[in-house]
Amino acid sequence: MPAGRESLLAGALVVLGVGLHVAAMFPDYPGSPARPVTASADETAIYICLEVGWALAALLVLTRLSVRGGAAFGAGLGAVELGLLLTDTASGLQVSNDAAPGIWLAWAGLGAGLAGVCLAASSVPMLEVPRGLPSPSMVVRSALTVPVAIVAVAAFWPSWDHYHLVSTTGHAVDLTIGNAFSQPTGVMVGEVLAGVAIGVVAIVASLWSPPWVGAWATAGVVLALASQLISGVVQVNEPLSATLGPDLSGLDVHASSLWLTASWGIDLAAAIALACLAVWAALEPGPARGRSHGNLDLATTSADGDFVERHEAIAEKWPANHRWPGA
Repeated sequence: MPAGRESLLAGALVVLGVGLHVAAMFPDYPGSPARPVTASADETAIYICLEVGWALAALLVLTRLSVRGGAAFGAGLGAVELGLLLTDTASGLQVSNDAAPGIWLAWAGLGAGLAGVCLAASSVPMLEVPRGLPSPSMVVRSALTVPVAIVAVAAFWPSWDHYHLVSTTGHAVDLTIGNAFSQPTGVMVGEVLAGVAIGVVAIVASLWSPPWVGAWATAGVVLALASQLISGVVQVNEPLSATLGPDLSGLDVHASSLWLTASWGIDLAAAIALACLAVWAALEPGPARGRSHGNLDLATTSADGDFVERHEAIAEKWPANHRWPGA
């Protein structure tokens, strides 16, 4: 299949994924109780971020503005979303919400998007092996990416939500909720996989050649992480009934509150740092295509010299008027 047709088919698959993601927002989605994504502002914020990301990947591939960029962006986004959907699925099974079709539409959307990404990546050269040593800029950038990625992962797993609950009798309780390792096994696995994807993709992308392709993969990871960070802000500004449920009997709502922990702030800083590193990579020159000083190029230079000398010798045998003699 010609590369142009492959990119069109790949883009169409990613567009189908966007449509399925949108459709997943309206049926019941796993929760306690099960309800549509659109009924929760924080869940809606996550899906809007993901849909914008997949739409951008589709645009890059369909218009051939950057097939490699679209494939890398979708790969980074999809790697993190895989863990997030696994978390939602396990959460739904935990409360026996097996009749929540929204999650299965979301899985279908992710599957279509990743299929498009794989097809797009197979139609273009995603990796270029540089000749010679990496540039000092790439070495420094990669060295900085490793600790930033580790911090992003380490801050992704602890609790982000801190509740200060006050009863109508004045008794106060402080709860910190959301630690990945205090969740049921399925939920924990999903959150761990999402966090690992953030770190692994960011580190591998920092070593990618050409650097701008890696920058797109990092951007996909940053957008997926940003969906969680934005959701946290939206949740804090929602009424407590939206996060704790409608039954708030015995709770003094006006005295109770929800705020974000320091882990959220650290992850926000790490996400911004990753975005800056991605911009740095995007502006970095690609792998050198010129000659290096290896044995291959010395041999080539020698061959070029022989070629010139041989033809100069032939030219000297020409007649003075530089015309070939007649037959």
